[in-house]
Amino acid sequence: MSDAALLRDLRERVLDEDEPLAGLLRKCLALGAVTRSADLRQWATYELKGYDLGTKVPAYRDLNLPLFIDSVSGYTHVTGQQVSRFAAPAEARRYIPDLVSFRQPVEDIAAMAVDDSNRLVVESLAFAQSAWNKELPWAQDIVQIYYKVSSSALTGLLGTIRTTLLEMVLDMSQDVPLDQLPSRRQVDAAVQFHVHGARDQYNVKVGTNAGVLGVGPGSTQTQNNISDPGIQESIAAIRDALEDVEDPDERAALAQSVDDFEEAVAGGDLETVRRRGGMLNRLVAGVGNVALTTAVSEGVQAAIGAFV
Repeated sequence: MSDAALLRDLRERVLDEDEPLAGLLRKCLALGAVTRSADLRQWATYELKGYDLGTKVPAYRDLNLPLFIDSVSGYTHVTGQQVSRFAAPAEARRYIPDLVSFRQPVEDIAAMAVDDSNRLVVESLAFAQSAWNKELPWAQDIVQIYYKVSSSALTGLLGTIRTTLLEMVLDMSQDVPLDQLPSRRQVDAAVQFHVHGARDQYNVKVGTNAGVLGVGPGSTQTQNNISDPGIQESIAAIRDALEDVEDPDERAALAQSVDDFEEAVAGGDLETVRRRGGMLNRLVAGVGNVALTTAVSEGVQAAIGAFV
């Protein structure tokens, strides 16, 4: 299979719900190798082999789970009692995390999803149990504190990983001919955007009624789009700065991203403008051209300001 055929095959298979997720991730490993994208290879490896304890998991792997206790009070034994973490004393609550990080490989999670009564014990809960017991009266005792995760929650987690993969493939293959591969920067930007949530924040100063819908008698409104001189000038400045990018492949990839951004602005959908503007910012961040980075940052802010 040729390198370009690898992306084409992944693009076709990722839409097939019957395709095993692990197999799609292994194709991502291969795609990361041929595009030299360390970010894609690392993400696929973590999903296949699991995340180390010292590695922060993506937000989609942090789940809010119900908390349970097994306890004894005199001769009465209670098991599987669901409680709020706020029912625990303040000292014990320090050791009860709000979210549980799932670090297991996707194939292990898929195996767990078959069982609807998975009991999870986090290491810190032993300290919470000890602190809680110190606050209880004589003859009462917490035997164990644990979480439960349903099969639907795990199935949802796997679905989120699959959707994240789909979004990345769609972004990295957008406007790429079937016989070519995306650039490394395009692939890295897709991973950073969809996995790590690397979304640029924009502060818009509102000094006029631009972009504000008028309501009520006598009200007026101004809606900005690609015809606004300010936005046109910003995009023109970005294109001028592109001329200083020496690598022709990088320059072509950036030019395509600028075209996509311009199309989004013309389309008038704020979320698409934010999304493509964020992708463009991620692409130029790795180029190291200050003038280009500044032009893109100012252009994206100006475009978003026209819609906010």
